[in-house]
Amino acid sequence: MAPSIQSLSMIHDSQECIKPIPAFSCCYLLRSCVRHASLYIGSTPDPARRLAQHNGDRYGAAKRTLRENLRPWEMVAIVSGFTSRVAALQFEWAWQNTKVSRHADLDGNATQELGVRICPRTAKEVKRVAKPRTSLTNILANLHLLLRSPYFSKWPIEVRFFSADVHRVWQVWLQRVDGLLNDGIRVVTDFAPDGISEVEGKELLAGAGRVGTLDVGYNSIKEYVEKSQFLLEDGERINCGVCKQRLILQHDIIAVCSHSSCHCAAHLSCLSSHFLKDKDSDSELVPREGTCPTCYSKLEWLTMMKEISLRLRGQAEVNRLFGRRQRAGTPKGQGLKSVRGRGHSEDENESDALQVSTGLDTVNLPPCSDGPWTIDCAIGVLGGIAHRPGGVSSGNDSDATVTPEIETHPQRCRRNQNTRTQRLGLQKSAMINLSDWYDAEVIE
Repeated sequence: MAPSIQSLSMIHDSQECIKPIPAFSCCYLLRSCVRHASLYIGSTPDPARRLAQHNGDRYGAAKRTLRENLRPWEMVAIVSGFTSRVAALQFEWAWQNTKVSRHADLDGNATQELGVRICPRTAKEVKRVAKPRTSLTNILANLHLLLRSPYFSKWPIEVRFFSADVHRVWQVWLQRVDGLLNDGIRVVTDFAPDGISEVEGKELLAGAGRVGTLDVGYNSIKEYVEKSQFLLEDGERINCGVCKQRLILQHDIIAVCSHSSCHCAAHLSCLSSHFLKDKDSDSELVPREGTCPTCYSKLEWLTMMKEISLRLRGQAEVNRLFGRRQRAGTPKGQGLKSVRGRGHSEDENESDALQVSTGLDTVNLPPCSDGPWTIDCAIGVLGGIAHRPGGVSSGNDSDATVTPEIETHPQRCRRNQNTRTQRLGLQKSAMINLSDWYDAEVIE
């Protein structure tokens, strides 16, 4: 059954204040490379940037990680898969305060009953009891406890370990505890490549390392978003893949199959019912995954919801994803064929203002009856004109050098003409916009 037009209009009206599902948001576990007993739990949408802040490479470190005698810090594990920043903060607080969290079953907390600690180096039990806040075993046990809770066990969570010794403690704890994790929770390892020494591995973890290879943007679903836009903006009649009714593109919430070669589209409510019916589960209201009714390929519900949220209320994110920008100050109706230059790249995070080249620009005029002459000038960053004698460009300029070719009549190239007349002649006969060349100085 398709959603009502009134309910969908409320979604579109509120899309300005509701952001799309974030591309990435995680909770992380830090460990001091100097003293392994010092641990820290936090959350961030960009682990590599946050690690640089904790290590003092960027401004914005937490108060507990400011001590220089504990730096550098290494990121040993992350927990990702949260559908909002609030959900990540909620899990962070529960992980930091497991004793008082309503999602933790204190009666089944094995760490309090056993009172043991597992050595990360030898993976053996240590008889003495460490402080709960500084014990790696206690923190991983609390993580395992939260992932088994009725609330967090239904989330599409992924646990990723970057340190082999921390993952060893996790594996030993799984053998000691009775409860098992839900099948929907993934546990993966992302260790340093083989052949790297332990010291080099620590330096890799303290820097960006494996953390810097994480995709914290929407690049993983870029082709999926492009395919959905092409399919829904084509203008052809599209029927729901489940109920076979016609889809009203302007009013229905439509889910598109993420498989590249499948053109199946369906009402969101119809596809949700189809996924839950295949799983034959009456206790779940929101599915995790399912099979496409057309191509029968496996679809992840979170991936589809990211694409829908980008399409409905993430136009700014989509524009940044595809590099769509409107250049400010671009002249209209000018002859772009007369401008030749090498490529110029722009950072997507920078402003959309037109960047002006700092290289040397040369205006080449055809020879006159009195002999050839050239105007040499350099366009500064603010658009000002700086005279450079000799007409030789610097070889250290990294920006593209643009060489406009200006055609003039030979009668206007006389040396006895004053500067004002020559500027007017250039402005009248130029094939490009010469508003930045008005103050050019003629070399006699």
